[in-house]
Amino acid sequence: MRKMIIGLFCCTAVLLVGYAGYRGFKVWKQNHLVEMARGFLAKSDGRNALLCIQQALHSNPQNVEATRMMANLTEAARSPSALLWRNRVVELRPASTEDRLALAQTALMFRDYASATNALAAVTAEGRKTAAFHNLAGAVEASGNQLAEAEADFIEAARLEPTNQAPQLNLAVIRLHGTNATELREARTALEGISAHSSNPGLRCQALRELVADAAHSKQMSRALALSEELVQQTNSVFADRLMRLDVLQLARSSDFKPALIAFQREAGNDSGKIYELATWEMAKTTPADTLAWLRSLPRTAQTNQPVTLLIADCLGAQKDWRGEQLWLEPQKWAELDFVRHAFLARALSEQDLSAACKAEWVEALKAANDQKASLTMLLRLAAQWKWQSEGEDLLWTIVNQYPGEKWAIRALTQALFAGGRTRPLMMLYSQQMKRTPSDISAKNNLAMTALLLDAKELKPNDLAREVYEKAPTNAMYVSTYAFSLHMQKKDTEALKVMEQLKPRDLENPSIAGYYGVILKATGNGAKAKPYLEWAFKAPLLPEERKLFDTARAGI
Repeated sequence: MRKMIIGLFCCTAVLLVGYAGYRGFKVWKQNHLVEMARGFLAKSDGRNALLCIQQALHSNPQNVEATRMMANLTEAARSPSALLWRNRVVELRPASTEDRLALAQTALMFRDYASATNALAAVTAEGRKTAAFHNLAGAVEASGNQLAEAEADFIEAARLEPTNQAPQLNLAVIRLHGTNATELREARTALEGISAHSSNPGLRCQALRELVADAAHSKQMSRALALSEELVQQTNSVFADRLMRLDVLQLARSSDFKPALIAFQREAGNDSGKIYELATWEMAKTTPADTLAWLRSLPRTAQTNQPVTLLIADCLGAQKDWRGEQLWLEPQKWAELDFVRHAFLARALSEQDLSAACKAEWVEALKAANDQKASLTMLLRLAAQWKWQSEGEDLLWTIVNQYPGEKWAIRALTQALFAGGRTRPLMMLYSQQMKRTPSDISAKNNLAMTALLLDAKELKPNDLAREVYEKAPTNAMYVSTYAFSLHMQKKDTEALKVMEQLKPRDLENPSIAGYYGVILKATGNGAKAKPYLEWAFKAPLLPEERKLFDTARAGI
């Protein structure tokens, strides 16, 4: 027996050592693959770098460095999947300010301002104390035309890093959008100084870009032409600067436009990033047909690579060649973006009135999205772009249920349900919010009001309304909910006393005025009620509210 026990112990030890060795080998292999990928990237060998990263992620999908490198590679190729990979990095490293800022920067590149804003909103209080945060926040706000907020962030970035010229450049750009002649002159002078004298070549190019845009906006075409020519000659200029040059040549109706376009098409070659940038520019500035003709002229290997496949689908859709788009999409596979392919295919089928096939493809899109937040958000953007309200609402419900911390989704779903007059689903949403966050007094008030409108006694709306009122007796909205609750209990005299605690300007608020009018009429003050009931219709109303106020107006 003793020999048997010793034997078993030895076998177990061997197995444990073997397992530890195997795990050690796996870790070594992953690190080795990541290092090899870095080496290939240093030699500009993106294909082999990608293969190494894919192998590392296959071995360990939670390898942060490999995921981050994949995000960098897909971003360089201008593939929308870069957003998915950036989100994945943030999921793996939620406390990393640097990765959240990278996600916001990528979202800004793809003009996904909602995702950029959400990424910045989740940055910690400590992370917000950096110039990098304020600089990027200002860029996002400027893209959303929130110029005052952008200026404040750029000022803070300049204060935190007074020797950094980037915030100063951004401030000058913001002031170029103003009307003050002195500020405009000073902004142009600041940009000219940076373009001529900055030791940072990247900032010199950025200053030139802003000066080109300003000259074109001011219709100073000779100056814009000269500056854009100077820009493309800079050693640090990027392919987007060629597109800016094309913009200027087109605006100036220059005979150099077509030769320049052909030259830049040739320069794009097989580089998917450059192809994406140029095709996106052509879609906006020429025609989808011309863009498609160029994309179709590319080598087959380029046409079947991301993001060119998506661009071709976009062009076919823009031309309403739905059958052509269907035939283009059906045989393909788009890796991590395959849910987008299914979504595009669903739309192509829908436009051909093939509703059953469309529904099946949309189900496949949802299945391929696999309840991943970034994927669901991309599908939501497509649904909004195509005006697919039902699908968009379903996606919002999924995001709210799977990711209750995404406040933007709750707000968007609330707005969609309210705009659609969907009072019962709205009540369900408020009920969910209250269960998740019992201390959310606003959700409790909204639940009380919708339950009162629907006469949903099982939710005890009168108790909810009283609780909210007792916690915040000076909040006009909560007061009106409690007063309406009293009215529904036939306690109109008490309801009137509660409402008349409010200031006249609160009573004239369209969102409150209707309820005051209902209570006034119920207490025999019909003449006084009339203007308040009229004001109520200036606010967005749920169907039950409209019926309530219409009934109260009758006979006055």
